[in-house]
Order: sequence, then C-alpha cells, then structure tokens
Amino acid sequence: MVTTEPREPAGPQPAASASASDVAADPVPGAATGPLPGARPGTLGEAADPAVDRQAALRALRNLEATEARLERNARREAEETRGKLVQELLPVLDNLDRTIRAAQAGRSDPALLEGVHMVRQQLEGVLRGYGVERIDAIGQRFDPAIHEAIGMIGVDDPQRHGAIVHQAEPGYRMAGRLLRPAKVSVGKLVAPQQPRAVPYWR
Repeated sequence: MVTTEPREPAGPQPAASASASDVAADPVPGAATGPLPGARPGTLGEAADPAVDRQAALRALRNLEATEARLERNARREAEETRGKLVQELLPVLDNLDRTIRAAQAGRSDPALLEGVHMVRQQLEGVLRGYGVERIDAIGQRFDPAIHEAIGMIGVDDPQRHGAIVHQAEPGYRMAGRLLRPAKVSVGKLVAPQQPRAVPYWR
C-alpha cells in the first residue's frame, strides 16, 4: 500500500523581510521628531539668523548698562543723603561753640581757654568744609525766604535798612547747592519818626 505525505495548502506566502525603504520610513522609538535645535519656526534644521541674535545681544547690553547707571545713581544719592544727615547733626555743635566763644569774650575768660575753644571750632569747621559745607552769613543782605528764616522784626528809621537783615541769631548752611539750614534772622522794618508833640501855648 502506497502512502503519501500531506501537502500544505497552496496560498499566498508572507514576505520574508521588510524592504529597506520601509525600514527608513518607520520612526525609531524615543527619537525626537521636532525641528533641530537653533532652527527657526517653520524650518527644519535651519540655523538661527545671525542678525536676530546680534539685535538681541545689543538689547541685553543696553539693558545691562542702564541697570548699572541706575545703581550708580542710587548709590551716589544715598551717600549724599548720609553725608547731609551727618552734617546736620554736627551743626548744633558748631553753634554751641560759637555761643561759648561769645560768652567767653563778654565775660573776659581765660585767654588760653578761649584760644583752645577757637581751635576746636576751626577744626570742626574745616571738617564740615571738607564735606562741601558752605556757611551762609546774612547780616546786611536783603531778606530772601529761600535761604533765610525770619524770627522777628526790628524797627529801623533808615529806609535803606527796611527789608534788610539787621540781626542774625544763627547762620545758615548749604552743601553741594542744597540748603541744609536757613539762617535765622531778624528783618528791619521802617517806622515813621515820631512827630514832636505840640506844646500848648497859654497866654
């Protein structure tokens, strides 16, 4: 008896391997699919425009320079304010030395002591001058409310002295063009001369 082995049914056979073009078309898992770094939007793999980068760098440089200038101005303003506060605290000390000298001169105190006070005052005034402090003496000047503070009126009979400063209680000071303290003064006011009283004549 003759036996035959069963044959596989005829039909389409599966492809043995994918073509090279199919392999190249399939994306690799995990690979980036967007544009390359540095590429402009809408381009693929195209480098950024050098002109755009240059403009951005110039803007950043200008912003940095403006920031440095602003910080320098702020630091300078703070230093000036600090010096001004220090000077304002020293001005009363100078005033007290002036009062001490006037009292010593009026009371005929020890000349050696008076000379010592003079030296201390000159030293302090030199320190203030080093800070740019300028003294404002107002005697004989016309009253100016911008730099003078009127604390009283004194009658005068000379029209030339009307509105002029005839007494100074405290000098004023300014520093770097800025008024630290106005001079405290008394201003002359013209008064009419008194007419002699008529003496009645009795017969």
